[in-house]
Amino acid sequence: MNSQFSIPSLPETPQCSPNQLIQLASKLPDATISIPSVDKVLEAIEQGKADRVSKLDWVYCIHAKAQWDQQNIDRSRKTSAAIWKVAISNSWLQHQLLWRIALYYGDWQEQVLAQSLAESFDIFANSDLVNHLLAVQIIRALRSTQAGIELAKIACEKRINRTELLNTIKEDLPIWIPLFSRFIEEITPYFTTIRSPNQQQVRWVLSCLDEISDSQQIKAVNHLITNISNDIASNHSLLIDWLRHNYRNGENWYKLSDPARQKLREWIGGINYGDFQKLVNLILNRLDLQDFESNRLCRRRDFWADYSNRFERLRILLPKTSQIAIGYQIQGDLDLLEDDGSDCTEVCIFDFGEWFVAEFFRGRGSETRLFPKNPRNQQILFGESTLSVKRIRCLGGDKHDHEFLWQVFSRIWLANNGILPNPDTQPSRNPTADQLQQRENRLERWKREIERLEWEARTYV
Repeated sequence: MNSQFSIPSLPETPQCSPNQLIQLASKLPDATISIPSVDKVLEAIEQGKADRVSKLDWVYCIHAKAQWDQQNIDRSRKTSAAIWKVAISNSWLQHQLLWRIALYYGDWQEQVLAQSLAESFDIFANSDLVNHLLAVQIIRALRSTQAGIELAKIACEKRINRTELLNTIKEDLPIWIPLFSRFIEEITPYFTTIRSPNQQQVRWVLSCLDEISDSQQIKAVNHLITNISNDIASNHSLLIDWLRHNYRNGENWYKLSDPARQKLREWIGGINYGDFQKLVNLILNRLDLQDFESNRLCRRRDFWADYSNRFERLRILLPKTSQIAIGYQIQGDLDLLEDDGSDCTEVCIFDFGEWFVAEFFRGRGSETRLFPKNPRNQQILFGESTLSVKRIRCLGGDKHDHEFLWQVFSRIWLANNGILPNPDTQPSRNPTADQLQQRENRLERWKREIERLEWEARTYV
């Protein structure tokens, strides 16, 4: 061996006598280790001493109850019911059990709660002291065969969307279980089961739609439109306004199904025609009109009823006298018509998609004007706050009379420009030769009147 490398010296191993260890242990104080058991907890409950059970004992009891039940099948349900009764007045135990039962019914794979505890939940939930709790109501929903629908019902009753619901219960229940993510798919299916939704319920469903992803919203809106009645739509302009704003223009319109697009067109048109119809009825009731003026307005109202599905937008312009008489009975896009010396008349401007139609109710001329929907006309007819009869006439456009048989020829005129009546509308009867001649005589006078009015408008503007 090379003398350069020497073996290091190691300390001597101490000699310990077992007798010394025994002597040392004998001097330690006595210690009793308490091992938790289900029986110990159940015994305390039976003796009315549940308040003395430690949190550690409760945790062990809940964890071990399933295994205990297998060895005590005949007592499993009765003892679980007793545990739930304690939880009614023990908020800490209540939280432990509710958290686990939510996992149990929330598609959680691990065994988190004894079946007997899950099946005895109603003992707790039916108590008047706790049945009002949101966490209890939610677990009832999770237990049902239609958990998503029931969760949507709770959210609707509380007037809260999914985010607000989860924020409310996140301290009480595990909000990350899959059902809480999926129940948003049941929002519109639940809403469409409400026979006569009120304004608050409509606001609730729109709040829910506003917070979800684009793909979820498209699916939900398709279901909403195709599954609620026309009566509900016509009674809730708030719903129609939201749908119009989010889906009538832009790429979302083309993501809707064909049936949904058709119904939405009809709803928007129906709401707008309803405003037009209401305006005519108010004028007839509130203003002192001559008989021929009243008859003329009634015929306008009835004629445009055949086009009610086509109204995209409506703007109402009233002279000061009409605005005073009608007051605030109309809720649409309503403005004061500037006085420019023209005959007193109300004017309605309809948006028919590719065309704007201006309808003059009364006075000399009393025509319908058709304007192409371009940026300039849109800005003037729907954007400018002050308009007058002469200002509208000065825009030109194609025009049509309201003389004898005007309905027959107006329908042809509109159809030639792609504006068609509602489906199933009855066609007009063909006029006789005498009627055509009578119309032609009146039409000549109207044309001369319109030329004079248009000259006045150009001069004024």
